[in-house]
Amino acid sequence: MKIAIDGPAASGKSAVAREVSRRLGIPYLESGLAYRAFGYLILKRKGEVTKVSWEDLKPLFGLVELVPRVGSTEVRVEGKKVEEYVATEEVGGVASLIGAVPEFREEINRYFRKVIGDSQIVVEGRDAGTHIIPEAELKIFLTASPEERARRRVNQLREKGVEADYGEILRRILERDRRDMEREKYPFRPAEDAIVIDTTGRSVEEVVEEVIALARHTK
Repeated sequence: MKIAIDGPAASGKSAVAREVSRRLGIPYLESGLAYRAFGYLILKRKGEVTKVSWEDLKPLFGLVELVPRVGSTEVRVEGKKVEEYVATEEVGGVASLIGAVPEFREEINRYFRKVIGDSQIVVEGRDAGTHIIPEAELKIFLTASPEERARRRVNQLREKGVEADYGEILRRILERDRRDMEREKYPFRPAEDAIVIDTTGRSVEEVVEEVIALARHTK
């Protein structure tokens, strides 16, 4: 079975997708890690940037590898695991810029489809149900209010010992939402046959139970 779980930043999609993967015992692909890995490489090579082009990104293909596991996705850059480095807000900002490059999205989605093949999988991201596995038997789109998502992101960062400003995080979330929805190619939206679940005020466990029930019903 293939399950696509999409949604905006801090909608809960990663936590839900990981747990659904564990409970169903099938691998999990966190597609956003690829964008972050390329963002990490751009920062490493060019320092701070305000725009990223396909010419910047094209030579970096082959340096990033994602390995789906049950309950996790291993990300390697130049053969080394770099999970702790790609999780920073700075890398996330560059990842958002990379997401606006249509040639990159086309190429990385081809890579994802090659990694997945015919395997059962839970794919989580922003193109999962629309472009990565449009054939998925179950497509979920998680959403939440921008304020809720900003609170979650602040809490996630503080749990890692990183100080975060709620107002700044909210501004970044709103800016990324605008940028994603206004893209000429690959605009961010739910798949036509996706089931939309609002996670505002709901626990991860509640949402996981709902998705698992839908998966069992789909089978």
